[in-house]
Amino acid sequence: MAMLKALWRRTTGQSLFHACNDDRGEVNLSEDLTHTGRYHLERLQTLLELRFHQAFDSDQNSGMRRLIHFASRIQDQDIQRELLLLYLNCPPSLQEYLRSDDLIEAGHYIHQHASN
Repeated sequence: MAMLKALWRRTTGQSLFHACNDDRGEVNLSEDLTHTGRYHLERLQTLLELRFHQAFDSDQNSGMRRLIHFASRIQDQDIQRELLLLYLNCPPSLQEYLRSDDLIEAGHYIHQHASN
C-alpha cells in the first residue's frame, strides 16, 4: 500500500508535506524512505548504539527524529557518512523537510550545501 501511495504522489505531484502529515501535523519520516534509505538508517542507528550507547526507536516517528538530530551533532566521520547517505537516499520533499524542521543542526554541512 505504501508503494502505491508513493507512486500516486509522484505521478500527481503531491508533496510529502501534504501527503504524509499525521494527525498532529508532523511528517511521517519512515513512510517514504527507500529500501536504501532504511538500510542507512539501520546502520546509523547501530553506530550510535555501539559508539555512544544511545538507543532510538526508529520505528516511531519521534525516535527517528531524535536519532537524526543526535547524529547531526556528533563529530564522527562514520556517523556523518551514514547520515549523509540517509539524507541523499530520501526523496527531495523529505530532504527539504529535514533541512527545514531543525532536525539537522543549523551549522551542519547539509544546511550549508543545500542550496548548491
